[in-house]
Amino acid sequence: MTVAVGGWTKSFFLAAGALAVIVSTDAASQQASIVGTWEWTRKVNNCSEQYTFRDNGTVSVKSGGDRTESTYLMSWAPEPTGRYRLTMTTVEDSGGQGCMDNTERPDRGRMVYVLFGASQETMILCNSPAGADCIGPLKKNAR
Repeated sequence: MTVAVGGWTKSFFLAAGALAVIVSTDAASQQASIVGTWEWTRKVNNCSEQYTFRDNGTVSVKSGGDRTESTYLMSWAPEPTGRYRLTMTTVEDSGGQGCMDNTERPDRGRMVYVLFGASQETMILCNSPAGADCIGPLKKNAR
């Protein structure tokens, strides 16, 4: 049975609704996900870092001898540069020596900008939306 509504049929509305769900699902499947374990090694001192982002909004970071636990919030609206804003707030810090040469402890809250590679299996982390002071590429671990 076909029902007409203002010149449109019920079949049209069902088809349009199904198409919207398909487009929405397709867009979501193409969205890069930060969830997982990402690793990189700083070539200057051969020091490795590992970031484990969980889908509950927490992240563990191992950097040399330093271990931190943080919460994170990802903005999924990209900056004009294509980078996504990532805010991390440290809740625990072991105080160990990390991979970077500085000995100062960063602020508890830190904002970085993420740029995913085309495969979405790599990313770089930058201190500005323009891409200054970046680390990486971090590679998503298949484990």
